[in-house]
Amino acid sequence: MNLENYLHKFENAVNAFDKKELEKSGLEIQTGIWLNSVVLRLQKKHWANNPYEQPHSGSAIFMGIWIDQEAFSKKTLKYNIHALKLRQLNGYALQSRAFADSFRQKFKEFEQKWNNVSVQFGPQTLMEGWIPLNDERIHEDILNLIYNFIELTPFIDETLLEFQKKERKS
Repeated sequence: MNLENYLHKFENAVNAFDKKELEKSGLEIQTGIWLNSVVLRLQKKHWANNPYEQPHSGSAIFMGIWIDQEAFSKKTLKYNIHALKLRQLNGYALQSRAFADSFRQKFKEFEQKWNNVSVQFGPQTLMEGWIPLNDERIHEDILNLIYNFIELTPFIDETLLEFQKKERKS
């Protein structure tokens, strides 16, 4: 697997994405090679204590689209939504399991739009799935995954609001 070749394909898809749509969604997109994988990451700044950390080791919520050697050998393009170390996310009193359960309940109405998806994971992986890797369609497939994720971002924000720390009045 040529990591640089796939990074170029991921970057081309990002460059083709409608910048106004991206701005309206509040999402930021990063691409890179992390942990021997080509990765595209989508998140809002307030979903992470350190939004530019690559890869995340602290508190963060983000969607990843990636290909690694295992995915390449299986001819799959993988995707997921991670919710890492939520108890530490600034401004919120989060419990990982409660957050995951609330998000997954909202996700049910959109689940059919996601190929080969599962929510049968611990609270750090809110959902995960894959699509067939097709070099002829990878650009279009990545764009479709991004647009599908944009539809879910209000649910992440709504779920975060359920756990927002309340200001104390003195």
